[in-house]
Amino acid sequence: MLIVIQVKKIVVYSKKGCHLCERAISELEQLRSVGNFDLTTRDITEDAEIYERYKNIIPVISVDGAVKLAGSAVSNPLTLKEVLKRAIFSP
Repeated sequence: MLIVIQVKKIVVYSKKGCHLCERAISELEQLRSVGNFDLTTRDITEDAEIYERYKNIIPVISVDGAVKLAGSAVSNPLTLKEVLKRAIFSP
């Protein structure tokens, strides 16, 4: 029997100098030790469309194309960690 494990794709939309973005990325990197997922960061200043969409709400964390967490919600470390765990490890 072949078991296929689908790896979740996580994208963090951020920009240089954003301390909330750095916190989110750090938490995700720590979660990598207990879960398998692809992590990509995208600098919003490199794409005008993405910049206009997210400039006031970074960091934006997308899991498999769906935004799961954005902006000031990341400022609470407990909220961030719990939301990320649910988003990554739930079916």
